[in-house]
Amino acid sequence: MATSLGYTPPPPPDTAARDDLDDLVRALHESGLLRALAGGARSYPVLLSQLLRTVDASTVRSAIALAGALRDARPEQAERLAAGLRDARHAAGEVAAAPAEGPLGLLRRLRDPDTRRGISAALAAVAAVGASLGPADRD
Repeated sequence: MATSLGYTPPPPPDTAARDDLDDLVRALHESGLLRALAGGARSYPVLLSQLLRTVDASTVRSAIALAGALRDARPEQAERLAAGLRDARHAAGEVAAAPAEGPLGLLRRLRDPDTRRGISAALAAVAAVGASLGPADRD
């Protein structure tokens, strides 16, 4: 009589990582990001050369300095300012499409507290920018 072999088949490999990768690729494909990423990777040399032609060290330093102006802003202030800018863009579009107001109409607008608040804020901003542009030896 033959003796039985002591062979047990190996356990199936763990495919969890492969399944996760397949899910990721499927999601990227369905959203269109896979095509965009592939196109970006193919055109990387062209994009990099274009970026290096247009951006120099002084541009990067200027962008960092301007971004520094936002560093102290609280998120609530930034949200209020952004909402005000959206409203201003809308209001300016309406006023630009209408006939121009005369001097008396403009003076009537000065009675509105929101108008005066906006003018005061704009003048304060202009004064701060003007002060920063003044002579460096000034106190």
